Formats: sequence, structure tokens, C-alpha cells
Amino acid sequence: MTQNKKHIRIPYLAFAAFFALFAATSCVENSSKYKQLQAQIDSLKGNYGTQKNVLDEVFATLNEVEAGLKDVRQKEDILAVETSKDGLDVPEAQRVQIMEDIYSLKNAIDSYKEKIEQLKKDSQIKSVEFKKKLNSLQKELEEKSRAIESLQKQLQEKDLIISRKEQTIDSLGHHVSDLKEDITVLTGEKEELKDKVASQDRALFSAYYIIGSKNDLIEAGVISKGGLFKSAKVSYEAEKSSFIKIDYREISTINTNAAKAKVLSNHRKGTYTLEEVDGETIINISDPEGFWEQTKYLVIQTQ
Repeated sequence: MTQNKKHIRIPYLAFAAFFALFAATSCVENSSKYKQLQAQIDSLKGNYGTQKNVLDEVFATLNEVEAGLKDVRQKEDILAVETSKDGLDVPEAQRVQIMEDIYSLKNAIDSYKEKIEQLKKDSQIKSVEFKKKLNSLQKELEEKSRAIESLQKQLQEKDLIISRKEQTIDSLGHHVSDLKEDITVLTGEKEELKDKVASQDRALFSAYYIIGSKNDLIEAGVISKGGLFKSAKVSYEAEKSSFIKIDYREISTINTNAAKAKVLSNHRKGTYTLEEVDGETIINISDPEGFWEQTKYLVIQTQ
């Protein structure tokens, strides 16, 4: 009987202890201090979640700015090389693209600067290192902004130089075209003047001669049927087609192709001689200027 009572008491004691613990716990949960503590815990959890979201946004922004700065550095190096080239060696389409890239970088840098400025104003992070990081990024952005503006200014100056050179080249092109036209006109005038001088030269040094028997000369209208020599110049010009035209500077001898011949026209004595060579009479003109001074028409009658 005693053993059975012990077995019955042990479960009873355990149940009593559990009930007491449950009652105590229930009392604690229902107490105002417990509720206050639980509210603080819930508030801390909420603040932690909020701060975590804020930190995620802050570092996402920082990562975006740093990645953007890396891209800016690379593009700046490329633009610096392209801008340093002689503008005349860079095609216009490429210069336009360079200017568009510069504007794009300027806009990106301005956007990053605004993000950093906003982080400095709104961030709840009070860390000194964090502030140093923001200041460092802000400083580099300012430097890149000045560098990009310098590249833009260089490109604008080169565009201005190119524009002036193109205007100069265009002006020179018109000037050259005008000069070519002037040269063409002058060349034409020169040729006309040359032809005129040559014509006047030929007229000045032109002379005419006719060789024939008495009947030939009568038929040509140079002498009359009675044998009277027509010395008038008008008579010669009227029948000029019967004469042979020469440049007397080039003719010093005239072969009459006849055994006997005589000069009917009036020429100064001592300026010519008649010489027989191989049975034919040759007229040798020793002084052309003197010989043709009185008349430019030489009439030779053969027998």
C-alpha cells in the first residue's frame, strides 16, 4: 500500500509544478512591465528594419556613384586623347560624337553630385569615415566636372579654329577661281595681242614681187600695153593677187628663172645686184631695209 501511494504522489506533484509555472507565466505576460518591454522590443525590431533599408539605399547609391566615376575616368581618358588630336585630322561626325559624349558625361557627373549632396543632407549615418567617403567622392566629382569642362572648351576652340580655316580655305578657293578666270581672260587677251602684233609685224615686214615677161606684166595690170610702167602704189594693190607675198627679213635672193631680167620698180641703188648664175639671173638684196624703203612692190621683167 505504501508503494502505491508514492506512485500516485509523483505525477500529482509534477502536475502541480506545471500548473504553478503556467500561472506565473500568465501573470507576467499580463503585467504592465512585460507589455512595455515587449513594445520596446517590437520598436527596436521596427527601427532595425528601417535602418537596414536606409543603409541598403545609402550603399546602393554609393556603389552607383563609384561605378559611375569609374566609367567617367575611362571615358575622360578616351576623350582627352581624341580632343588632343589636330581638329583637321578628325572627321566632323567624330567631333560631333565627342561633343555629345562630353555632354553625356557632364550630365552624369551632375547627377552623381546631386546624389552625394542628398546623402550628406539626409543620411542618418553619423560615422566620420562615412562622411570622409562622401567628401572624397564629392571632391573627385568636382575635379572631373572641371576636367570635362576643360575638354569641352578645348573642343569648342578647335571647332572655332576649324571654322575659321574652312572660311579661309573657302575664301582662297574663290580667290583662286577668280585668279583662274583672270588668267584665262589675260591669256586670251595675250593671244589676241600676240596675233595682233604678229599680224602687224607681218604687215610691217611684208613685201610683194612679181616676175614675168612684158605680156605677163601687161596682163597682170602692172604695165600698160604701150609698155609704160605703172608706178602708182594703187595699181599694185589693185592687182595684189598677181604678186607673191614675202617677209623681206627672210628673203635675200630671188631667182628670176630667166637668162635676162631687169628691175622695173623703184629701189635704191646699191641695195641690190643682179648676178648670173648657171645661165639664170639672180637678184641679191644686200640691204633689205634700204631696198624696200621706197616701195614694197618689186616688179621684175624677164626676156
